[in-house]
Amino acid sequence: MNAIRKTLMVAVAATIALAEGACSKDQEILAFVGEFDAFSAAIVKDVKTAPSPSTGVDTAQKYLDENRAAIRQKLQAIKSVRNFEVSEDTRKKVEASLTSSATAVAGLPLEYVSQMARDAAFRSKMEKLVKDYQSVLE
Repeated sequence: MNAIRKTLMVAVAATIALAEGACSKDQEILAFVGEFDAFSAAIVKDVKTAPSPSTGVDTAQKYLDENRAAIRQKLQAIKSVRNFEVSEDTRKKVEASLTSSATAVAGLPLEYVSQMARDAAFRSKMEKLVKDYQSVLE
């Protein structure tokens, strides 16, 4: 639960950063939202659709490692949009997207809790995946 709470707090902070501004960047921000949603969904899908959850975590970790820098850079650019106006609708979409995506990834350990309890190596890989994902949001 602590991981989910931390991830949600980061998502809310990003939304608040968007609220502090004066000229429209809605299209740029919404483009990132779509990209972030796809990034997060790919991680979840890799874990859930693999022949085994352990293999899926390995695939998801590889994907995260390959895309982490680009997503982090774009998120930082979005967070720095302080002098631009962002519509209320866009702020709501960003908040909903970041919250939904972060919750989906942070919720993976809950879905595989019994396997994590039986397999220390799997637990370690899953915890690393979620921690690395959270680091993208920081």
